[in-house]
Amino acid sequence: MTDALSMTAPISGHWDDNAEFWVRIIREHRDRYRTELTNAAVLSTVERCEGLDVLDVGCGEGYMAREFARRGARHVQGIDKSAGLIAAAQSAQIPATSFTEGDAGDLPFDSASFDLVLANHVLNDLQDINAPISEFARVLRPGGRFVALMLHPCFYGYRAERTAIRRTLAVTEYFGQRAVEQPFEVDGITSPAATVTWVRPLEAYTEAIANSGLYLTRLTEPHPSEDQLATSEWWSENFPRPLFLLIAAQKPSDGMNSR
Repeated sequence: MTDALSMTAPISGHWDDNAEFWVRIIREHRDRYRTELTNAAVLSTVERCEGLDVLDVGCGEGYMAREFARRGARHVQGIDKSAGLIAAAQSAQIPATSFTEGDAGDLPFDSASFDLVLANHVLNDLQDINAPISEFARVLRPGGRFVALMLHPCFYGYRAERTAIRRTLAVTEYFGQRAVEQPFEVDGITSPAATVTWVRPLEAYTEAIANSGLYLTRLTEPHPSEDQLATSEWWSENFPRPLFLLIAAQKPSDGMNSR
């Protein structure tokens, strides 16, 4: 596997190849990063979602969409490029949810259709984020919110969560776009297929958000609590540096300028 400083095309079809793997990981609650850290960070940022129309981009097998429906969202629309993951999401048959196969950069929804767009562990799967974030802004209603949880652009690299010491990136590397090719390894289980994770500088996200007409409202770095670090060696071993970044943005209300 490589930590390639390149713009080569991502591996084709890996999400369908890994669909059963991810359904097992999520439904058996094997990913501690999600179950004990990032899920709570996302839900805390979203806060109340009662009565909202929500778009879950890159919804996978639908676990976050189901959670929003449970918390009172009026309707949650999930979209994902993997037919296998969409089939798994649909099989749950949860009221107030629907799922469709599609591309984040060309959403099949009318403008101003949603109150909230979520991109949970998604932006690093995209070679280009500008078109998708523009699409997220387009389908948001005035005053609507965009929430994204991603790998930390400043610290994530090949096997970053398992390597306490790693060489410092050169400036030219950091400000470029890196393609990290590797299989997923979760709770001792390795994915059938490798995937490409796109890592780009922090300013790439803030510029894409600003260019879409949204304005940034929050930037946080989800991390284990002092209690988690003190009571579980797993966190000390698997969180040697900041691994995640959470960004929230908002679409201006009618008559409000985002600049």
